Amino acid sequence: MQEESPIVIVRAILHILDNSVQIPIISTKEIELEEDIIKFLENHISKVINSGQVKEGIFENTDNTIYKLCEKIASNSEEFTSITAELATNLFEIMTKNPDISPGDVVFCVFQQDNSSYMAIMKFNYKSSYIHYVMSTDEGNVNKLIKQTTTLPSYAQKLDECIIISLSDYHIKLLEKQYEINGDKDFYLSKLFMKCTFDLSNDEKFKILTKVTKKLNKKYFDEDFKKTAKLHEALADSMGECDEIQISNIAAEVFQGNHEIQNEYIDEIKKEGLKENIVNLQPSNVVNKKLKTHRLKTDSGIEINLPSGYYNNNDVVEFINNPDGTISILIKNITKIHNK
Repeated sequence: MQEESPIVIVRAILHILDNSVQIPIISTKEIELEEDIIKFLENHISKVINSGQVKEGIFENTDNTIYKLCEKIASNSEEFTSITAELATNLFEIMTKNPDISPGDVVFCVFQQDNSSYMAIMKFNYKSSYIHYVMSTDEGNVNKLIKQTTTLPSYAQKLDECIIISLSDYHIKLLEKQYEINGDKDFYLSKLFMKCTFDLSNDEKFKILTKVTKKLNKKYFDEDFKKTAKLHEALADSMGECDEIQISNIAAEVFQGNHEIQNEYIDEIKKEGLKENIVNLQPSNVVNKKLKTHRLKTDSGIEINLPSGYYNNNDVVEFINNPDGTISILIKNITKIHNK
């Protein structure tokens, strides 16, 4: 796995967007970039970049307001404070019209990676937490617990919402969350704020491939576990060579010799949202975890987590079709069993 290039924080500013009050609290000065603050921002940016839930997109035209403001930042960094104030105000207006959207602090951050500049818009949605409070009385100290409703996500937690925009080619990475918008659950960052269309995330693409495989597997093969295992093996092989997979090749691997089912598989994949035959599917934590392990569950309730590739390795595990129609699973060459 290629080592990630370092992230260099150039400047950052925080604006408070609490839609329980009437106006945003706009900062007039940038954040002082102390070492712990730099590490905090770098860590969150890195997590977003490597998230399998990130969607990718581009500005469809240069008349887009966000595009124009990013262009200004790229050409004149001295306008950073005023431009981020305008962006924060635009975002706050959307939030006040849609009260289901979580309040939070938004950090606008310019950073560099691989000699390219980017702007991150990180929305730190408020979390509830508790702190202690010491109250002095005539009888001595009384220690209390107080609920804090505006705590930010910690260093270890993940952001729910973030936008990263390249200040060179204006390619966009988006991590977003659905809220109730005009009576329906929808994405407000892409549709109302960015006003751009985005590709499906890696995790969403993988879910579509798995969903359709299971659907046709149940329809034609009585949920043969080997079909799903074959999908994982085919995806792992494809992703081992490059970040692109070819849907027609995956269909041929999983449903070997049955062209009608292969064509139905491709059609179902398109209906679910993967329109192109060649799909970019970069590895993510969710995808890697799914590909490494194949989870089996019997009708008697027994669950087995089987490393992918083992299902057809008779030296490790053997699936025996019994004369009465049942299946026995023989696990071989075990030297030790651990409680987990």
